[in-house]
Amino acid sequence: MNRAEELIPAGSTPNSQNPIDAMHQRQNLLIFVDILVLTYLTYIFTGIWVLQAVLGLLVWSGYRNRRPWAYQGGIMVLLLASLLFALFALFNAYIFIASSDISGLLFMFLMGWASLSSLRHVRIHFHPYYRSIYFGTQMQMSGIQQSEILATCPGCMAILAVDPLQLSPKDKCPQCGTNLVSKETAEAFGYDAGEDE
Repeated sequence: MNRAEELIPAGSTPNSQNPIDAMHQRQNLLIFVDILVLTYLTYIFTGIWVLQAVLGLLVWSGYRNRRPWAYQGGIMVLLLASLLFALFALFNAYIFIASSDISGLLFMFLMGWASLSSLRHVRIHFHPYYRSIYFGTQMQMSGIQQSEILATCPGCMAILAVDPLQLSPKDKCPQCGTNLVSKETAEAFGYDAGEDE
């Protein structure tokens, strides 16, 4: 196994499943759910659902099996769902403003969150490491020291080269500032929450 394939979120406990495979499974589930939502809404507005369902399941199956042609299709499903959720958020904002119906406010936040979540998952597809794992290609690993491993920031998923023996609770991600070591992990290894090294 290549060292780059041993990617784990910084400060977390490794598990038996490859984290990139777990991320791919989450992407796959989200694409499947978005296809169901898009198919249902297509049926509601047009009465046609068979073509949408067949195309959607074809993209989902291809994405699940990491077919190169399905990669862009998965991104398109996530983008369409994000756009649709954003439109529903705006529609519910209008309902709240026009009628002061509190359910409109609730659905506005729910649809806004769903839209942002789908956009966040689209962003993962443009990460070079995720692309290389999906397509089965090797990433160039220049500049990484022998004692370092690749880890992802738990906050922004930035890939960092870290020396696990040098990590402490005060280490932060250079991209977003999130702590790389969780309080639970620090306590498990005998660090006090406010301890400086």
